[in-house]
Amino acid sequence: MRKIILLLAVLLFLLTSCGETSERGAEINYKQGFVDISIASEGNKEEYQGQPLELPITVHNILAYDIEDVSVAIKGFDNHFVEMYAEQQQLSLLEGRSIFNHEGMKQQFLFEGLIKSLLPGTEKEPEDYRIYVNYGSKVEFSPSICVTAQQGSSGGAGYETYQGGCTFQKEISYQGQGAPLGVTGLEIVPRQGRQVELRMTVENKGKGKVGKVMFAGATLGGKPLSCEFRGDTVENSFLFDPEQKPATLICAGHLSSDAAYTTPLFVELLYDYEINQKEQLMILE
Repeated sequence: MRKIILLLAVLLFLLTSCGETSERGAEINYKQGFVDISIASEGNKEEYQGQPLELPITVHNILAYDIEDVSVAIKGFDNHFVEMYAEQQQLSLLEGRSIFNHEGMKQQFLFEGLIKSLLPGTEKEPEDYRIYVNYGSKVEFSPSICVTAQQGSSGGAGYETYQGGCTFQKEISYQGQGAPLGVTGLEIVPRQGRQVELRMTVENKGKGKVGKVMFAGATLGGKPLSCEFRGDTVENSFLFDPEQKPATLICAGHLSSDAAYTTPLFVELLYDYEINQKEQLMILE
């Protein structure tokens, strides 16, 4: 009887622990902050001349989203000293962090080549190279916001007022949504006829370069919003310039009430991204 009771107690403990772990995992919000993928060159930092080169590169997706059409390239070696058999490799998908995969996925790419001979009298030769990673991904902006149709709610920055249903803020700042690209600011402008205008500031806070940002869809309280970028737009998308100036996305929609109320906002953006990392290989005689 004691053995049965002990066994039941152990099973109950395991079930409780698993349930608590699952609940804790579900509570983690990965879609916050500004995050870049992790790149690591895991080969030897020193190699001898006349030897084969094996250069393993690991890409770790710690974003809150999957990355697609991943391209990893090695550039910068002097062909007189290093011959790469292939400078680029592809991967269709690398999953990001989620409640099902708290760490995100890693993928190793093995680049092979040949270390050539040094110049006569040379004992060592430092070779700088860069690892380039290109991919496409998305970012989701999904806060709950207080909206109102009252025209008197158009104060300046930081303006707040309680209007019965919720506290209305004209301008709100955000700290990212789990990717290098994200919405950093929102301005809510009430319009006549239960209309509202939402002005979002989209910025690249990562170490890499954002190419094209495309609007994929937006809703307010489950109802579609009409949105467009202001500035350098091409086919409902925005092109970031080399200085990485922020983009402005303006959305317009219809409110369901004159009074202030809280409702969910959802915006999805697609983007292209490139990040590179400098490394060095020392060739020895």
